[in-house]
Amino acid sequence: MTRNYNPTKLQGIIAIASFSVGTIISCICLFFIEPLGAIETSAISLVSEFLILCGALLGAKVAFDVRLQRFEGEMERRVKDAIDEESRRNNPEQ
Repeated sequence: MTRNYNPTKLQGIIAIASFSVGTIISCICLFFIEPLGAIETSAISLVSEFLILCGALLGAKVAFDVRLQRFEGEMERRVKDAIDEESRRNNPEQ
């Protein structure tokens, strides 16, 4: 049994997950938990900001890929329609 591998869907899932995890980490660590040792809040903020950035960049890429696929599909349809129309003009008997 083979699975259909869709990289755009996988990238979308990773984007949503990393954005969510980054947001959750930053909210929990910055607002609810007091630091226990020498870890600066800036280090925690940096990790969460990188996760949020990763999610945002992957999300933008996924959105661009989906729009590009729609555009390609529309162009293929228009080309096929134009070819069919031209063949009908050249062969009116069909």
